[in-house]
Amino acid sequence: MNARGSTSRDAIVRAALAGARDRGWEEISMQEVRLRAGVSNGSLFHHFPTRQDLESAVVAAGLVEHDGALLVELRMSTGAREGVRGVVVRHLAWVRENPRVAVLLLSARPPALRAAVPPEVVEDSRRFFAEVAAWLRRHGWSGQPALPVVNALWLGPANDVARGWLTAGGEEPAGAVAAVVADAAWHALRAHLRVDA
Repeated sequence: MNARGSTSRDAIVRAALAGARDRGWEEISMQEVRLRAGVSNGSLFHHFPTRQDLESAVVAAGLVEHDGALLVELRMSTGAREGVRGVVVRHLAWVRENPRVAVLLLSARPPALRAAVPPEVVEDSRRFFAEVAAWLRRHGWSGQPALPVVNALWLGPANDVARGWLTAGGEEPAGAVAAVVADAAWHALRAHLRVDA
């Protein structure tokens, strides 16, 4: 693909992500995305033949942004407990800061998402999980349970809290709620990690 095609695709994704953040994915039209991106109909539909294709790209872009925020938290942590808790608190803060995008991420259909994710996003995801695994190993993780299980123990309860807040009007995951969920994640993972001295 030439540089101009890549630039058009990126502009469309940025415009769609901004629209999703501002008004919610369900509220923006393909025409609005096209106008925000400043591209032609031909360019929009060349890159994204269907709304589902564009939605998958928006979810992928949101994931890259979210994962970057979590990596910053991990890199700043000085111990296992601080890192585990910090990632949960940062995850819930990101949800509060980006509720309309978080709804998309937490409701994404994995098979459809995987089919539409560009190779560079797949590579970003691979690097994200490799860095998380390396951090876990530095803190005593043996590789068992497997990383998907560790991830479920770590962020699964936080995702449930976030979904409840976003879709069912549950309690906002701020302050004391985030601390409780972060403590629960630490209790779930501490047996698999080296406890801070």
